[in-house]
Amino acid sequence: MRLLKYGVIVLVYALSVAALVAQTIPPRDRLRLTADISRYRGVNDSTTHIEVAYAFPERSLTYKTDSAGVSGAVDITLLVYLKDSLVHADRWLVPHTVADTSVLSREVNLVGLYAFQLTDGDYIFRMIGRDRHDPARRDSMLVRVPVRKHHPVKPVLSDVELASSIRQGTKGGLFYKNTLDVIPNVGGVYTEDQKVYFYSEAYNLLGGSDTSNYYVRSNVYDAVGKEIMSRERPKRRLSESIVIVDQFAVKSMRTGTYTLMLSLLDSGRAALSTSGRKFFIYNPTMGIDSSLLASSTSLPMPQYMSMDESELDREFDWARYTAIDDEKSQYGKLGKTKDTKTPADAKAILDAKRKLMSDFWRHREPGLREEYLARVAYANANYRVLSRDGFRTDRGRVHIMYGTPDDVERHPNETETRPYEIWSYNNIQGGVIFVFVLRNTAGDYELVHSTHRNELHDENWDRAGITR
Repeated sequence: MRLLKYGVIVLVYALSVAALVAQTIPPRDRLRLTADISRYRGVNDSTTHIEVAYAFPERSLTYKTDSAGVSGAVDITLLVYLKDSLVHADRWLVPHTVADTSVLSREVNLVGLYAFQLTDGDYIFRMIGRDRHDPARRDSMLVRVPVRKHHPVKPVLSDVELASSIRQGTKGGLFYKNTLDVIPNVGGVYTEDQKVYFYSEAYNLLGGSDTSNYYVRSNVYDAVGKEIMSRERPKRRLSESIVIVDQFAVKSMRTGTYTLMLSLLDSGRAALSTSGRKFFIYNPTMGIDSSLLASSTSLPMPQYMSMDESELDREFDWARYTAIDDEKSQYGKLGKTKDTKTPADAKAILDAKRKLMSDFWRHREPGLREEYLARVAYANANYRVLSRDGFRTDRGRVHIMYGTPDDVERHPNETETRPYEIWSYNNIQGGVIFVFVLRNTAGDYELVHSTHRNELHDENWDRAGITR
């Protein structure tokens, strides 16, 4: 099912096809793919407009020298499922070229946007990013997205989109909408010198008999729901729909997780529609918000009290396959104790990490931590490839997420095909398989196909890239 596609990245460069003798420059950071999904009124009454904003660090790419300088790229796959059916799939290359690697910054994320239309349903989005020059380096995300068309009569708000900047736009640009260039802040992480920009749309403002003024209210709450900011503005009913844009500074806010709530109110201040989005602030000058540590009345789990920062970071890295995006952002942006200015700040970060790891597992099924870490240990012992930990491999990930397969069919020495394995799970979704292929004898078995509805699906796996 092929639907409308609008764009892929802020800066798109042509990869040189007439390169000099290429020199490979290894990445400096781990490849991390982050994405946010926003829903707006569709092009007709039966659809919803979907925007997938995504980002990855420019220092996470493997670069090669060419006539233009040094070039890297991410190969992105988007799969959208409705129940057991794949309803939308696309794949595109996101290239990035710079004069030389000295200009690459730890603080810079490359941001792109992909847009299309969907009808009503409860969808699963799977996005996979692979380093073009080193496909074994990859990251993926999985998110459930309910899609419902907006009410045709009652006033209603779209999703709230967080942005790093909003300015008067140039028509035809990748981030252009409603006369504005809205540059997404994917993941919603802000530092002390930034402002939180946000964008939303309101519809059906002239419906019904009420012709009086209405109000747009924005509230910001901390991790325990305490209001720390409120702003309200009156609006006249002059048009059927409006764009809502605003901003606020964060330099006086402490490090922590916050929620922005946007409300549409009638003349009596009764709520007509609300919409919200979480964001995270990293502000070392102000320190950590005490509510981040007090967001649960329970103390850190005993096993974390003796762990140092490296042990905590390692376990959270292991837990990446069961962590949601908000948890990854919250933990990752706490920073490192070595970067703090005082011992008190270092202790606060360490305490926060211990607390977050404790809450992470408490919010999941009892006993899951022990089972999960046992699977990680097995993956690290059995699927390690050269310097790559077993839990980072495709077979390791599948073992961690789904457990030991009921059956493994191995084909290590076929005459006409590369070595491959078929793992079967009889009690998942009525029975599913995972197919792994060893494309390179010096590499690892790569997942090329699965019948699991949330995994990579390629019915032609046995005819594409497996023959010798």
